[in-house]
Parts: sequence; structure tokens; C-alpha cells
Amino acid sequence: MQNATRFLLDDSHAGVGQDDVPAIFKLRQQFPRPVEPDLVAAVRREMAPILASVEASQRIAVTGSSRGIANLALVVRECVSALREAGADPFVVPAMGSHGGATPDGQARVLDDTNGITEASVGCRIESSMEVVQIGTTSSGFPVYQDRLCHDADGVLAVNRVKPHTGFTERVESGICKMLVIGMGKQAGASKIHHQGRRAGLGRLVLEGTRIIVDSPRPRLVGAIALVENAFKETAVVQGVPVGSFDALIEAESALLERAYSLLPRLPFEELDGLIVDEIGKNVSGSGMDTNVIGKKAGMTRPRIGAIYVRGLTEGTHGNAVGLGNADIMPRSLLPHVDLNSTYMNAFTAKRLSICKVPMLVENELQALQVLLNFRAEENPASLRLAWIRNTSLLDEMWASEALLDESRADPNIDVLSEPAPIGFDDKLGLTAP
Repeated sequence: MQNATRFLLDDSHAGVGQDDVPAIFKLRQQFPRPVEPDLVAAVRREMAPILASVEASQRIAVTGSSRGIANLALVVRECVSALREAGADPFVVPAMGSHGGATPDGQARVLDDTNGITEASVGCRIESSMEVVQIGTTSSGFPVYQDRLCHDADGVLAVNRVKPHTGFTERVESGICKMLVIGMGKQAGASKIHHQGRRAGLGRLVLEGTRIIVDSPRPRLVGAIALVENAFKETAVVQGVPVGSFDALIEAESALLERAYSLLPRLPFEELDGLIVDEIGKNVSGSGMDTNVIGKKAGMTRPRIGAIYVRGLTEGTHGNAVGLGNADIMPRSLLPHVDLNSTYMNAFTAKRLSICKVPMLVENELQALQVLLNFRAEENPASLRLAWIRNTSLLDEMWASEALLDESRADPNIDVLSEPAPIGFDDKLGLTAP
């Protein structure tokens, strides 16, 4: 039976009401904005040396991701076209570990809904399976698995974005190597790697697993196309990465990771009492909201955020609410939109129970602000240091409370776009921007 009890917090408990909420203003951050000017030409350029190792009639698996990667359908389409022109028989496989509820149909659906990858959009068939083959064993005694479709193909072309990981720091983090070990490992492989990661460290195991895969006769890796995005979710770099040598692969991806770190969007404030996030989701970050942005990655001390209020899920996350565990407050109305199987399967595979915990439930958004105002050291509501963002991958424009106005005006990388005005509420006490 659904829990009928409700949070009865009101003005008398909180000491503040609608008239006490802070005024907010809109700002724009300035970020570096390198962009690949001709994506089609860039993909064709980087595919050219890869095609030298492809023979006519070979079945080549091209990997598709569950992340929301800019222009991925276009990049995959051009990779497929180049392979077909070389006489190969390309097909796309989902390389996404346990995502899509860890089912073949679910993973194929995620390719479409998250990145627009369909048989029509990329010009080849999509084959999806959760069956795996063991190709090796790590030094700690755990199996390394590979998608059987990739294992049995004549070759594999890995296509993925390179970016900072949300859970570990290493020479390579989220990118080609992680896709080889975890994405192509499907649910079974991803689960085993995360399991042993509790003992040996996930970053080190991604490196060890990558070496096993590169040195194994199957899957036969023919190449990799790595993508790096700027702070505006635009493709900044398209680069072919060598896969014939473990050392060459790690060196190339490590350099791309440094580039990705330099372009990573950040919050402009290191001290916040509260952060409002409109949406979290797997197409925003593997952790729902990027821990590099909110300061929740291991070893980070900044930014320091007193409490985080998450308002909703992206459509592209398909109910996967991983990341709620990093929030402190959420609306009760969000609960029916959470797909427990997708969320729990992801948390189970990642071996991180904390990422799927449910935060404090509020009945309306006035209560959310009342909680934010009460969980800090200051008394005056006007002193609330609050930022309001859409999600952690779109940080060029946001709302901020008036207490941050002078700091924003003094920052040469911030443009103040509006004067402070009160936060509004609709007839259901939902937040409305000025």
C-alpha cells in the first residue's frame, strides 16, 4: 500500500514563508568553446587509417553508447558508411553494461531514445544481446567478459566520448577503455569489474581489463574513434585512437582526458548553501548529476554545497534515477516516475547502494526552499547562497540568489543578465523563475 503520510512542514515550523524567499538573477558563464567545424570530414579523416585493417565482407561491430553524446548518431553513421565503402558488413551493438534494464530490447531502445541511433539513422542493422564470453581473468581472480556479438565479429570499432569519470581518478577514466571493459562487458562484465573494484580500485581494474582485452585475439579491435565535448555539449575533438598496443591506447586516451578536463563546465561558486537541479539522468551523467560538478567525487573538497534539491528526471533517462542518492531533497511527485528495476539494476551492477537512496520527500516546492533556508548557519533569508541549474552538463546559464550578485559582478567570466527579482510560485506551490 502506498504510504499515505505526508511531510507537514509549514511556515510556523520553518520560520519563513513565501514572502521570505530570496530574489534571484540570471547569469551567463563564459567557457572556452572549441568546435570541430566539419564533423563528417573529421570522422572520415580519422577512419582512413582504421580502414587499412578492414577486409571485404568482414562483419564489424560498431559500439553505441547509453550516454547522451553530442552528434553520436552522425558519427556512427559516418563510421558505418566508411566501413561499408571499404567492403565490410557493419552493424551496431549497444555497449552500455547494465543500462536499459539489462535487457536486449531495453538497450536497443536506449540507443534510439538517448542518441537517435536507429537502423534508419545510421544505415545498418542493430544487434543487441546480453550474452557474454569470458576472455580472461584479472590478477585478483575475477573474470573479464565481452559481449558475444563483439567477440564473434570479425572486428570491433569502439566509438565513445572521453570525459572525467564521476567515481574514480586514473590515467584514463570514462572513454574508450571503460567502454571496452564495462560497456562491452554487458551486465555480467560490468558487475564483476565493479565487484572487484571494491577491493582493488575501479580505475586500476579498467586499466588491467583493457590490457587483457587488447592482448586477447578476440574481440579483434580494428580501431576506436574518441570524441571530446566542450562545455556547451558540442563536439570539440574527433580523434582516432590506436588499439593495437595497450601503451599507445593509454597514452592517447590520457591526453584526450586532459583535454576533456580543461573543457569541463563548472559551477562558478565554491560555497553554496543550496543547489536546485531541474533534472538528473543517465544522458546527463553516469551518476545522474556529474559528481565533478557538485563536489561529490572522492577526494574533492570544492564546491561545498549545503543541500541539493532535485526536481525531476530527464526524458532520456527512462526512469533510471541513479544519482538521487547524491541529492538531499526531492518532490514526492517524482517517485512515480522512477523505474525501480532500471535504477536498482544500475546500482547493483555498480556496487554502489548509496546512488539509489531516496532523499527527503517534500510535498511542494515551498517546503524545499524552507528546508534549504533552515539547513545552514545563517538566519537571514536574504543571505541564502543559492544556485538554480537545469542539469550538471548545461552550466552556461543559471539563476543565482541575490547574495551572490556582488561576487558575480566581480568575476570577469560571468555576465549578469538580469536584475534580482523574487522567486515565484504557481497555484500548487511549484517554483517559477522571474
